[in-house]
Amino acid sequence: MKQIEQSLAVITKQETIRVGLSEILYFEKELRIISVHTRSKIYRYYGTFKDLPECLDRRFYRCHNSFFVNLEKIKVLRRYELELENGETIRISQRCYPAMRHTYLTFIMSGEGLK
Repeated sequence: MKQIEQSLAVITKQETIRVGLSEILYFEKELRIISVHTRSKIYRYYGTFKDLPECLDRRFYRCHNSFFVNLEKIKVLRRYELELENGETIRISQRCYPAMRHTYLTFIMSGEGLK
């Protein structure tokens, strides 16, 4: 039996797109618009972060009020920012940094981040 990758349905007025969770680098929120960032494209839709955790698995972590990041895509974790495998940097709030660091270290030490 073939395993089907987990995905997220991004629904806009014009289209509905299925995006694999492993393709997503991070989510960004600006006002009521959520941007789903992948290596090749950015998908935007109206929504809130309130319902997002229900759709995601443990590789996603909220590192800032405006960002959910895919822990698998982190290349470097620095104090108050992280660098993704595509070279982009994302802010980590000062309040969230200790928990972010702990979560990321636990994630990579468990072997999940080494795939």
